[in-house]
Amino acid sequence: MDKLARLFVHRLRHLARREARRTALRNGLLEAKMVEVDGHMLCRYTPAFDTTRLSGDPIRDGIWFRRDFGAGLVARKEASTPSTRFAGNGVVAMEAIDALPASPLFAFPRNRGGAIVQGALLGNGIDRRSYAVGLVDQAAAAPLVTHVVSALVLARMVKDGGRSLRELVYTLTRVTPVVTLHAPLDGFEREVLRLLEKSRLVPGSPFAIIDADQMFDDNHFDVHEGEVRKRLMTFSGAGVHRVTGNALRRRMLSALSRGFPIFAVAEKRSDIPSLLRISADLSLETGKLDRSFVTDLVEVLYPREAIEMLGLPSDSDARWLSLEDLVLAFRPGRHIRDVLHVLAILIERNRGDFEEEDGDGGGGGGGDKASGSKPSTSSTEKASGSDEKPKSSESDGSGRWKRDKPSGAEVIQPYPSPMPDETGHKPPLTVETLSGYGKAKNWALDLKADLDDYRASILAWSEMSTKLLLSGPPGTGKTTFARALCNSLQIPLVVTSVSTWLQGGHLNDVIEKMSKTFAEARAMAPAILFIDEIDGIGKRQPAEREYADYWNAVVNKALELLDGAVRSEGLIIVGATNRPDDIDEAIKRSGRLETHIEIPKPDVPTLAEILAHHLGDDAMSLIPEPATDVQPENDDGFSLGKIVADHLEQEAEEERKGASR
Repeated sequence: MDKLARLFVHRLRHLARREARRTALRNGLLEAKMVEVDGHMLCRYTPAFDTTRLSGDPIRDGIWFRRDFGAGLVARKEASTPSTRFAGNGVVAMEAIDALPASPLFAFPRNRGGAIVQGALLGNGIDRRSYAVGLVDQAAAAPLVTHVVSALVLARMVKDGGRSLRELVYTLTRVTPVVTLHAPLDGFEREVLRLLEKSRLVPGSPFAIIDADQMFDDNHFDVHEGEVRKRLMTFSGAGVHRVTGNALRRRMLSALSRGFPIFAVAEKRSDIPSLLRISADLSLETGKLDRSFVTDLVEVLYPREAIEMLGLPSDSDARWLSLEDLVLAFRPGRHIRDVLHVLAILIERNRGDFEEEDGDGGGGGGGDKASGSKPSTSSTEKASGSDEKPKSSESDGSGRWKRDKPSGAEVIQPYPSPMPDETGHKPPLTVETLSGYGKAKNWALDLKADLDDYRASILAWSEMSTKLLLSGPPGTGKTTFARALCNSLQIPLVVTSVSTWLQGGHLNDVIEKMSKTFAEARAMAPAILFIDEIDGIGKRQPAEREYADYWNAVVNKALELLDGAVRSEGLIIVGATNRPDDIDEAIKRSGRLETHIEIPKPDVPTLAEILAHHLGDDAMSLIPEPATDVQPENDDGFSLGKIVADHLEQEAEEERKGASR
């Protein structure tokens, strides 16, 4: 283990001991005084419990201390903060006021003037006070395995980046930093953010995390009363590249103007936008895990084990491990043999999963060609353009773990607009090429113009019409309209339905799926959220009706999610229904699905245009061979509308003749 990794681990252990002492101080196990030594203010702890039973045997005394005073090391939210008082001679005494009632095991009076210590030295010459405080340190909880793993990864990133510790600390403390972190390790994003939020390893931490994907105005930077943690804006995972252009620039400027750091954490280098990379004060990255990393982790968590006697994974095997695998294997109290056994199983499982996915990578069909949109992907899969293959979202018969679908929604990426000189390819379906949509088409074209103005910071989102309710008989093309809108606006389309939300049946599950769907769509903003069969939500029912509480809760949650211009900024919501009269009127009010457009069945001219669009040159096969001796006086060329009209008129005439007979 190199010097920097040792320093990070030592720092985590020191923080754990310091937190244990502060908790013991609040709970009355220790007393503290601020003393000045050589111009430095130091905190001197002394025991406040009876130390006469100390024998000098660390093992025996440690067992006694944890048995009798272990509860005093548990943080209690009810306990008040310590107060300070001057004790003279420049000494500031700290004591806990309004503490909780002392345990019967505490052998000291309630109001005490000093620590209860019998004699300054133990029988073996050890200072009794420092020895007693050391028992508190020994009983302190060890650093979390997740924090240790993340700290070792960060140490390796600093080493690979060639940065000195002095330069690193200066950047984090003296500059309002923009930091980018990249490591191709599953779980890296989550574990690093957890380290920033829950520990004090990084200067200035623990931070109050602000997810840039969920920030649409400056209210997210408001500091609440009593909050002492510094704010930190984070761009993490595939959501990093979803915030682009002026939106990315505005969010960065909002944070930096307030002196808040910015961290971009991604498992794929392509997920970090160029603007973040250009403006970064510190860019760190590392590669896959190897044997030396596992060795360092064993050295930290099992210091008494002989490394050379253990069958640790080789470099070629360790590269299949993720940070999540290490957390699953290295658990407190588990024997090292069991840890290595679990690691071996995880390595084989991960290798087998990759081989299966690599073998199936060539399949998958051609997607929805009729709609002109790319094949859909799960909402939790990584964005396109990454260098890793997405994993399946369901579990197979072998019991291997797979990624889940939090909401069941699907994401359809738009087909790129064809280049002016591009020929030989059928153009994707867009709103501009649709026929028979009337007001819906006009609404979409106006929205496209407004979206361009929004991206140019000319128009505010609240001034745009971004919520639409489409109604009409089945088969009139409501879903097709949503996919064409996706291609016209060149933004992702998130597709879901009320029936997807209602799967499972329990109210909590339904509410959670609804919330997650909107959260996933907002994370991809700007994006389109298409909710099919929205009439399935129903209407609010009188209280005396059976299951009224259930359906009223579902409708109220839908109203909450659809409401508000700020929370839905960047999100275009389109609801589709065959029964608009069965929808609660509040859903159609202003601020929600306020624009209601009905798509009627196509008439004859519209049918002709639809057939002409889909058939293209093949429509010429519908033209019968003209008679050589018959030539119409006014031949204005091929008219598909006339052919369809004549055909429908002929069918109607035959039906009338059959009815008369």
